[in-house]
Amino acid sequence: MIEACSAESVKHRTILYNSAVPAPPAGKLPKDNEKLPVPQPQASSVRKRDPKMLAIVDPGKCFGRGCEYCVAVCPVPNCMTLTTDPRAPEISVVTVNLDTCIGCMACEKWCPEDYDAIRMVPFALVMKSRQAYETATFAAELPVKKIGG
Repeated sequence: MIEACSAESVKHRTILYNSAVPAPPAGKLPKDNEKLPVPQPQASSVRKRDPKMLAIVDPGKCFGRGCEYCVAVCPVPNCMTLTTDPRAPEISVVTVNLDTCIGCMACEKWCPEDYDAIRMVPFALVMKSRQAYETATFAAELPVKKIGG
């Protein structure tokens, strides 16, 4: 179970949000953008089958606005979107649309190591306890990230 953010944590994130992590110019991608998966024109928001894994964002670790690498690399339109952090309304975090995520892992790969906010979780586990994995009601314990993948 994730605890509510402390006032100091919210203050720290707000300082980072307002100064140290400026919003990127429109369309700005990471330095290694030639390695990013490119959304294909035929990509749609309707998946053909359930994926093995779903991307889950821990809103307590996501800095959202100013980073947005996961939004840039996601091949599914409107799957990764910015939302108000339910525990810190002045901050935006990324939310995954669990109904359209295809489990491609691009977002987890590109989430900066110092944020480390995205994990791939088995589809069946997420669907069994969906409310615990939703951003507004996040209460899940995410698995430890495996070294090298």
